[in-house]
Amino acid sequence: MRKRFQFFILLLLAGNFAVGQETFLWPISGKQAGEGILYRPQDYIGVADAQTQAELNFGDLIIGAPLGTPVLCPVDGKIHSALLGYRNSWSCSLICFAQQTGNYEQDSLLFLEWDNMTQEKIHNTSLWVGVQMSDGRILYIDGIRPTRLFKTGEKIHRGDTLGTVGYLYKKIKQPCICISISKNSKADDPMTPFGLKTTFIPPKANNKTQLTYEEAQVDIDSMMLALEDAFPGLYDYTPKEEFDTYIKNKLAAIGETISRSDFEVLIFKLLGKIHDSHTAIISAPKVTGTSGLPSSVCLGWFNDTLQVWRTVPRYKDYLGKTVVSVNGIPADSLRNILLEYAAFSDGYVKSYGDYVLLYGVDTYYCRQIAKDANLMVTFADGETKRFEQMTRKVPYREPQWMEYQYRQYHVDKNGKMLEHFEYEKLSDSVAYLTLRTFELDDLGQEQLKGIFSNLISDSISNLILDLRFNHGGPSASVEGIYAYLAQKPFCTSLRKIVNKKNSYACFGSCPVDNGEDGPFADYKPLPNGEGFVLDEPEWRNPDSLVNYKGRLYVLTNETSFSASTCFAGWVKKQNRGVIVGRETGSAYHQMKAENFTQYVLPNSDIAIQIPTIKVVFDTVVNERFPYGRGVLPDYPVNFTPEELSFANGDSILNYTQQLIREGKYIYYIEPEPEKTSVEEEALPFRWWWVAIGVAALAGIIAMVRNNSLSLSQRKDKEEQP
Repeated sequence: MRKRFQFFILLLLAGNFAVGQETFLWPISGKQAGEGILYRPQDYIGVADAQTQAELNFGDLIIGAPLGTPVLCPVDGKIHSALLGYRNSWSCSLICFAQQTGNYEQDSLLFLEWDNMTQEKIHNTSLWVGVQMSDGRILYIDGIRPTRLFKTGEKIHRGDTLGTVGYLYKKIKQPCICISISKNSKADDPMTPFGLKTTFIPPKANNKTQLTYEEAQVDIDSMMLALEDAFPGLYDYTPKEEFDTYIKNKLAAIGETISRSDFEVLIFKLLGKIHDSHTAIISAPKVTGTSGLPSSVCLGWFNDTLQVWRTVPRYKDYLGKTVVSVNGIPADSLRNILLEYAAFSDGYVKSYGDYVLLYGVDTYYCRQIAKDANLMVTFADGETKRFEQMTRKVPYREPQWMEYQYRQYHVDKNGKMLEHFEYEKLSDSVAYLTLRTFELDDLGQEQLKGIFSNLISDSISNLILDLRFNHGGPSASVEGIYAYLAQKPFCTSLRKIVNKKNSYACFGSCPVDNGEDGPFADYKPLPNGEGFVLDEPEWRNPDSLVNYKGRLYVLTNETSFSASTCFAGWVKKQNRGVIVGRETGSAYHQMKAENFTQYVLPNSDIAIQIPTIKVVFDTVVNERFPYGRGVLPDYPVNFTPEELSFANGDSILNYTQQLIREGKYIYYIEPEPEKTSVEEEALPFRWWWVAIGVAALAGIIAMVRNNSLSLSQRKDKEEQP
């Protein structure tokens, strides 16, 4: 009876909680929930005729109101994003730039400076505000005319004014705003939270577990067409003939059917052949394998040798033994198999491949290739031993690599996410700043600026800046941070290259297909006819107010991707400091790192992120900056078991502190300014015209002298008796 009573009380409390949950505030000031709705999810916008089609509004709530009506924030949260944008179609949005001012009329003057901004675009350009709630959902409101500036990361409260009602889209003639909600990067119901009867239909999940050979071939062919259509420099590192042969061989190995999870692995490998860290599968993985428990021994490559580096206690005598084969596969063959999984390294970067080989037997061979963690291992001394899969009753393998892995995933020992950056004074002359990401909101940027101000005021002479395990972030963020350190102007990009200016056939209405007024309107045809280029170098000056001038030691490794590579590249190129650790994971000279879109394979439903701009940072190739490689360290630290186990603490950081104590710093002497390939290409052309000019001038002088000589000779003859 008592249990029943308790159960009843719990039900009552749960019911009261559900009824008492506060619904979202209606965003139109002075109106009740549901008033002014123009379009609900699943409605069509516009009228279909011979020229155009009505457009499906999949998951948005569109609310009309008089122009200038205040727009209120429906929830408590923090500002996730605030951008000015324009819709070319209902499903295709062009973000113009981050908010510039809080004055819409002033913004309109900025829009007019764009050659491709028509009066209609100015009229329909509006502020998009994203508010992140405590449960992780993001509520977006579009169609706002700004009345104030927002800082990403700042707190916003239910009822705060976001701006006023403006115009949203060219096919909706009256002023209105648009409400949408994102949950785990997918569209979520925008009506129920306001207490409205919903028309929202969640996206359908693809539950296929098998693909036929024909379906797999269609997916691969469509993916390659999408990449050839939009991805610039697809064959920069792997020639087309080699790529085609690789695909042909993989298709031949499929058979009549392939599991959805195995096909996902195949797509992962195919993307790896591009050698680009920004092209990736972004849909939720459906890979299946073992139970997740690894083998009782850990095998990995150190210094090109496959060895046992961790074991359960009863196999500790095998630590350090050299392995010649695993399940009958020779070590060299297994190495080549595992390198297919190094999909996130750029160009010819070696460090990330070394990282894959270190973990590859556990992560890829056991789970995805053999799908069995029981290993038959043959050693160099001739012994063959079977090592079984671990069970939950067996203790962890020793030595543990947990400290290294915690840092890799940015969590502490309790699983709590670490802060984006941390600052510590190691001594009166040395400070340590770890930057785990450049994905910093405005408030984070301000805090970081304060740290650099403190470095200056405290007269810290040595700064260790840790970019290990930093996967990058927005260009504006990394450029702003480097400006606190730069001692002279630095080039953030030399040129940008795209395949097309518009009309990307395989993408339909997704963001890259922007018609005549696409984002690449200023790009000019390349001389070879293979794409278009914006050949306008971009420069950034050092920060004039906060500028640290002390010694700089930058720590990098194989997981220093994207913006981290750019940052390290500027440091090394300008001799601003030294790089300690290992080669960065992204290539230095160029990256495909802007204007991302996505393409969903038709049968497997795998979503792929594709960048559409190749950003060229440098064209000088030499021993310090070999083509296709990441930023190489000035003071290298190779992988060791001691580093992974943290046996003596952080070995790379310890080594850096030793360099500081010994006074070791920049040893590279900068030679005379190098001519970039851009200058070299232009040089013959320029000297050709100079040569023509000199020759022409010489000819004119000769003619004048000959004429003068002829006149003088005639006069002499006339004067002779």
